[in-house]
Order: sequence, then structure tokens, then C-alpha cells
Amino acid sequence: MNKKIAVTVTVALLVFFIAMPSCFSAAKYKIKPTQVTAAAGSTGGSWFIISTAFFSIFGDNIEGLTYSIIPGGGVANPITVNKKDAQFSMGYSTNLWAAYNGKAPYKETLTNSRAIANLNVASVLHPWILKNAGFKTLKEIATKKHRLKIDTGTRGTGGELAAQRSLALHGMSYENIRSWGGSITHSAYTEAIDRMRDGHIEAFMNDDVIGVPVYVELSQSRDVILMPQDSEAIKKMASEYGYSPTTIPANTYRGQTQDVASTAQSHVFFCHKDMPDDLVYNMTKLIFTNKPRLVATHKLFEKLDPAMGPKDLTIPLHPGAERYYREIGAMK
Repeated sequence: MNKKIAVTVTVALLVFFIAMPSCFSAAKYKIKPTQVTAAAGSTGGSWFIISTAFFSIFGDNIEGLTYSIIPGGGVANPITVNKKDAQFSMGYSTNLWAAYNGKAPYKETLTNSRAIANLNVASVLHPWILKNAGFKTLKEIATKKHRLKIDTGTRGTGGELAAQRSLALHGMSYENIRSWGGSITHSAYTEAIDRMRDGHIEAFMNDDVIGVPVYVELSQSRDVILMPQDSEAIKKMASEYGYSPTTIPANTYRGQTQDVASTAQSHVFFCHKDMPDDLVYNMTKLIFTNKPRLVATHKLFEKLDPAMGPKDLTIPLHPGAERYYREIGAMK
């Protein structure tokens, strides 16, 4: 089957998916030849892992389906799907709600998106700084008006927006950082982390699932500090923007000996409202009936639970997904 992936992904991951059988493969679901595009996240991040995993399973089991996976971001993806430039996507619950209701950072209501599944996974904000910079907290940097050289990820991503909001709540708006002689750059995960390893920047702040490989590799290749958000900033991230307070457990990363207070937002797999009900039904079923294959890819899938799929969604559920959840008793 011709499966086109628009951006290079880890060879080992692709080999794994080619070799591993699907748990739901007794009879393939057949559709007329259909090409779809899925907007993921930054290359190297968890959304690329999730999207590649999902669409490999879909491609194995849905005859007639071909697909492209393209980079995207938490802020940009609802716009991309609303315009039908992509038919499927990953999103954050916070941004999907804001887009559907026309709230900042969106300038109009974007009502064409429909939820497929709450993946029961959260992206947690990680404020990294090189140990030799001499700082342990965000507040300390702001108090000293340090000339911080920081990358906050690609513009238009949910992680960049979360980082921008948190920095401002700690007294480090982008304007303040520049006024102190510092700089803010916006790069894809892998590029930003390479620049941090090389010492071209001293900090990187973005969100992703706890233990995502790019963060593990950063902590193993450089001496870095994972800085906590202070309690007042966390309260405002929750009350003003809808993020959830959370903790990064001690010893998640090399050198991180204490719990780190942070904030999180939930991951949602969603699509354009015009996607056929039968197609979305089968995709939803394939996701949850192939959990062992997904967990073997990455531990972020360990909490995948069909009972949580239709819960805590901030946009309407697609009828095809609803059919599956009702069929298994996850909805009444």
C-alpha cells in the first residue's frame, strides 16, 4: 500500500510498524481510494509519534486509504482542519475550546472540528535551562533581569503559547526579555535542543508528555536544570487559560532529584466534521483495539482508555466516534 509520510520519522519506528501485526485485522474495512492529510506537531515531539502510530494502523486495516503526515501545532491545527487543509489532527483541549468559541488567540469561531478521542495523555510544560547559567527558578531569572537566550518552540504551537503565557506570569514577557538584552527564538524541538546542546541558547521551554525521548536525550547529553513554575503562576495558568496543575516526578530525567511543579493540557485526536461516519468509527475502534501495539511503540499510550475517549472534550464529538463509544458502553 502506498503510504506517504511527508516528514522523515525515526527509521526504527517505521520498521516496527511494518513488522508488527494489527490486533484488528481479521477483515479490512474497504473504502473508495481516499487521500487524507493529518496535521501532527513539531518533528521529534509526541504528536508525531502518535500520528505516525495511528496512521500506520489505519493504513494496515483500511483498504483504499493513503495519507500524509505534516508538521503542525496546537494553535495552528484547529485552523488547518477548519479550512480542510488537513482532515485529521492532534490538538489540545484548551486550544480546541478557544478556537470553537472564537476566543484568544483566535479571531473568529472555528466550528468545523469534531473530536474523535481524548487520549488520556497530557503535555506538561518543561522549562529547561543549562546548569552553567546559574539559575534554578524562573522567578530568579526575572528578578535579576538576566539577558536570557531562550527558544520557546515553533510559532503557532500550543507549547509555544503555553511557554509565552507562563513566562509572562513570571515577569518575563517576550518584551521584557528583549528589553534586558535577551532573545527569543522559535524552532522545532530537535533544532532547539541541538542549539541548546551546542550552547547557542541557554534555555528551552515548551510542553510535551513526561519522558518524551527528545527531553530524555537532552538531560543525558548536557547538565540541565528543569525549573518549576511558582504557585501563583500555576494558579493563574489554571484560572485564566484552563491548564491543569501537575507535577513532573523526581528522577524522570537525569539530574532531576526533586518533583517539579508545572502545568498541563490534554491531548485530543480530532477531525473535520465532514469525515464519513463509518471511516471515523473504524478509526476509533482501531485505536483502542490496538493498544498493545501502541504501547510497544511508546509508554505514552499506557493510559489509553476507551472509557476516557468521550470524556472531558471541549468540542462536539464526531458521530462516528460516538457510535463506537455507545457500542462498547462508554456512553449511554
